[in-house]
Amino acid sequence: METRGLLDNRNLSLWNTLTRVQDIEIRKENRVDYSVFSKNDKSIIYVPFDNINASSFTHELLHIHLRTKQVFIGGGLKNSIKENQVLSKIFSDKLLEHVGNCLDHIKMFPEFIRLGYGRDEFLLDFSANKLTNESLSVIKKHFTTRIFFKRVYNSIMIDYFIGVYFAANACPNESYDYKEQLDELKKIESDLFQILDKFLNAWVNFDYNDTDSIAGSYHIFLFEFVENMENWTKGKTIK
Repeated sequence: METRGLLDNRNLSLWNTLTRVQDIEIRKENRVDYSVFSKNDKSIIYVPFDNINASSFTHELLHIHLRTKQVFIGGGLKNSIKENQVLSKIFSDKLLEHVGNCLDHIKMFPEFIRLGYGRDEFLLDFSANKLTNESLSVIKKHFTTRIFFKRVYNSIMIDYFIGVYFAANACPNESYDYKEQLDELKKIESDLFQILDKFLNAWVNFDYNDTDSIAGSYHIFLFEFVENMENWTKGKTIK
């Protein structure tokens, strides 16, 4: 397997640890970004031909690392939402992928830094503002409309609201302070914001190295999140 340029003195130990328990295949392709697909004990890391670097490769290894710790919160969220007739209309496939990624990134980032990589090497869009004032204006303007004195919620804007919330909270770029923007987002729909906040805080405080499978299980607060989201939709007209 050709690993030249993908392994260095910082990620070699992680690679060796993972390859003991995972069959990892590297596929070089004509693509712009790195990606990983995993199923059971098999993982495929897709690598761009013209962007061979250890930091991006390590990012994908850390996704696999979470799987080896039996952390599948993105998949669990996706399955729970897909089975829910109401929530599946709010959470697009793209949003589910995005939220799962953000949740993974929150746990991966400290390990990425511990290995010795730079903060700005963690994401391709590291320098991008994840919650702009323009985004807030769009959400605020279109989140709800009045139709014959009835308040109607825009499902696309709910999706957008959730997406930027997680993007901002998972952003590793310290040059952005999203406090003011998040406060404005909360003003648009405080109940939804608090549901997201409760879920995120539970995830941040979750220790995936906790061997107590009951006390340390993320499934408890994941199911609570789905239930809270479903309760939030009750009595609302969402289109």
